[in-house]
Amino acid sequence: MRTTFISLIALLFCVVQSMAQDKISGRILDLSEKIPLKNASVMLLQAQDSILVGYTRADEKGDFSLNKPKSGDFLVVVSYPKYADFFKEIKETEPESDLGEVLLTSVAHLIEEVVVKRRAAITIKGDTTEYDASQFKMEKNAKVEDLLKVLPGITVDASGNITAQGKTVKKVLVDGEEFFGDDPTLATRNIRSDMVDKVQVYEKMSDQAERTGVDDGVREQTINLKLKEDAKNGIFGKALAGGGTDGYYMGQLMFNKFKGSQKISAYGLLGNNATTSMNWEDAQKYGGDSGSTVSDEGITFVESQVDPFSGQGVVGIPRAINSGINYNDKFNGDKHTVNLSYKYGNIKSDGVDETLMSGIINSETRKMVDTKNDQHRVNLRYDLKLDSLNSILLRGNVSRKNLWSEDQTNSKNFGNDLSSPVAENVSRQVSDSEINNYGAYLLYTKKFMKKGRSISLNAEVKREENTGGGTLYSTLSRANAADTITDQYKNHNQKVNNLIAGVTYTEPLTKKLNLSVGYNVEKVDNTSLMESFNTQGNMLDSTFSNNYDYNRLSQNVSVGLNYAGESLKVRFNNILSDDALDQTNNYTSATLKRSFFTYNPMITGSWAITKSKHMWFQYSGKNQLPSLSQIQPLRNNNDPLNFYEGNESLKPSFNNSGSLGYYSFQALSGTYLYIGGNVSFVNDPISQNITNENGVNYYRWANIDGKTDKTFSGWAGRYFKLSNKLGLTNTIQLTLLNSQYNNFFNGQENLIKSDSYSFSYDIGRDTKTGLNFNISLNPQYRKMTSNLSPDQDNSGFVFKSSGKVEYFFPKGFKIYTNYSYTYEAPTDAFDQSLSRLLIDPGVSKKFLKDESLVLDLAVYDLLNQNVGYSRSQSNSVFMQRRYDTIRRYVMLKLSWDFNKMFIK
Repeated sequence: MRTTFISLIALLFCVVQSMAQDKISGRILDLSEKIPLKNASVMLLQAQDSILVGYTRADEKGDFSLNKPKSGDFLVVVSYPKYADFFKEIKETEPESDLGEVLLTSVAHLIEEVVVKRRAAITIKGDTTEYDASQFKMEKNAKVEDLLKVLPGITVDASGNITAQGKTVKKVLVDGEEFFGDDPTLATRNIRSDMVDKVQVYEKMSDQAERTGVDDGVREQTINLKLKEDAKNGIFGKALAGGGTDGYYMGQLMFNKFKGSQKISAYGLLGNNATTSMNWEDAQKYGGDSGSTVSDEGITFVESQVDPFSGQGVVGIPRAINSGINYNDKFNGDKHTVNLSYKYGNIKSDGVDETLMSGIINSETRKMVDTKNDQHRVNLRYDLKLDSLNSILLRGNVSRKNLWSEDQTNSKNFGNDLSSPVAENVSRQVSDSEINNYGAYLLYTKKFMKKGRSISLNAEVKREENTGGGTLYSTLSRANAADTITDQYKNHNQKVNNLIAGVTYTEPLTKKLNLSVGYNVEKVDNTSLMESFNTQGNMLDSTFSNNYDYNRLSQNVSVGLNYAGESLKVRFNNILSDDALDQTNNYTSATLKRSFFTYNPMITGSWAITKSKHMWFQYSGKNQLPSLSQIQPLRNNNDPLNFYEGNESLKPSFNNSGSLGYYSFQALSGTYLYIGGNVSFVNDPISQNITNENGVNYYRWANIDGKTDKTFSGWAGRYFKLSNKLGLTNTIQLTLLNSQYNNFFNGQENLIKSDSYSFSYDIGRDTKTGLNFNISLNPQYRKMTSNLSPDQDNSGFVFKSSGKVEYFFPKGFKIYTNYSYTYEAPTDAFDQSLSRLLIDPGVSKKFLKDESLVLDLAVYDLLNQNVGYSRSQSNSVFMQRRYDTIRRYVMLKLSWDFNKMFIK
């Protein structure tokens, strides 16, 4: 595989180098003054499709020269600020083209001339990168997700997760408005690419910052889809049905009606082949397994960014339904803006999940999982512009989840002798919960006649209720001890009420410097009742029952300075916080009261070096208060081999973190470069210390005084075109990760180190004609060590590769193959290598005049190797997980993209 790839790259470079080049030259002058126009832009475009093939700038004398491919007709475009553009067609028969004096006419002297301007494929306006969608060739009926995949600097993975300029995209807006709330994929997979005029990428500020003009440091990487005017009046959508071997099926129906400012959209997805996908953030809202976990060290592991109703990453075969409807409109001259959406999702799955743990703890767990997840969710956003100076924003949401699961578990803990367990537990646990969430947010903003002066009032109410129960039957066996049998039923009733209110005043000190002062108060009331009853005698087990009230009153004052120059923008914010904690044990009437006064500074900024070169930086110092689960001395016996305990004497830890980044965009050539890094130091960290007693592990939270947890990450990447004629592009990226975490095991200091070195190379051709391909190569080396178990580290080589190859024939016929390969070398902790090669070939044919009807026959997992597995480091141990998932099947799909635009 490696030899083939190197040969391919060598062949491509030889082809590029062998292509003959001709010259185009000239001198650019002002028409009236005949003075040279230094740095005038010169573009060479293919006459057929306006694809950029060459670019240069004039020197001090106005002279320029650039290469012209030997074959094809081209168009020379010369532009200069405040001058009309110059156009000249160059035929294939003109090998050497000396344009002589190119005379540009200033705008001031244009009277009756008609000036034709071509839009650039990419432009940068301040902090916004804007793509002209018409400059990128797409298949008929392609979706926005397909468009994003070909835009320089933007990547889209198999689950629809978007990364732009190295940052994860959290929102996708349509004409500046939300589309189904915060779910990006519902816009990117629902809207056709030919409806889009421009794609804008920027960091969206908070609602309050947008209204006051003062940056509060809250940013979300955002993509805004600006639709064509003629695309805002009609209906469009997609219908798909598919059936396969082994009982696999899928169905999709998406419907949209756009009429001016009114947008009505609905979708319904169902299937058992992991195709009802949304995004990973919505997965967290739905309360399921998003595929991402946060370790006790504070490190986030993302195995796969998927939502629970997609069916991806779940154990076994998913049976999923995912649906929703969205309404958006503006009234009375855009004075009122309403966005209302409803979502419903349901998924059922079952299978086997096996986990091995190695290091300072050695264990194996085999679990038979059966789960059901059901949720309704309503979102509302209402914007009211009272007048040019006063506005109100109202947000609201209501959701209801029903979660049911049954786990049959066999787990074993081992000592130094890995052949014989020191403790073993066999259990069956059933859990049934109903979770209700309610939330409302109000923001009133008043601007004054003096620019930059404003006052804003905000209030928020949130409530979460979690009620339910279940049963537990387990048998714990240990050497030289009688078996411990647990036979209980359980109830829980947990409620959290959150009240937040605040006021912020902004005052301009100069034209570029702005002062902001704010006060916020937050009241959080928690009640937690968790009861365990022994089945025999119906007696309360007080050891594993608790009834707590936990209340927090937080007040903070913020003073910030915001400097906004033409190129440099800096925000310096100081937050003084006073937190009062009040905890009551309702069983014993014991109370615990504590208060913390903390200072939390933050600096954020950006520097626009040029229009295409930007640098950004950030620093924050934050006191991290212990959470409710860390403070309360709660105990549960759901897993008799592992007990987790809180610590009422925990103190806040302090986190210093900083990041720095740079990116540049050569707009006309599409070359993109980015580099950045992040470092974090946590002083006196809150960690889980582990004690092993007779084969049972006890995890207890504690501050590691005098120690510092460290995390560093760095990344760099470059995108550029290998050959305009061949349509070849490539991306190179390097990523470094390093972390150090401290805790104690059986009273001994333990230092866990984790390093990751990753290189990735992507090469592709995406012209939608003839042969297209995309190949991604990602070799990695991971080093994971613990000083208490040096002979059982988890260091090893990892290689990942994925891609596609497709060939477009005439008359809408296409053959294609997608593949994904993963290899993980054996380590000291796990002596077996893991490898998986997934190949998904298929053939498709388009029908009808507009090619809107598509018949697709595909084979998934041709080699039948799709075994779910992952390796990670968490809680001072190394973990390896295997689980049941979807295997080989064949599916026939028929899809219809419908589109009817109305004449206004």
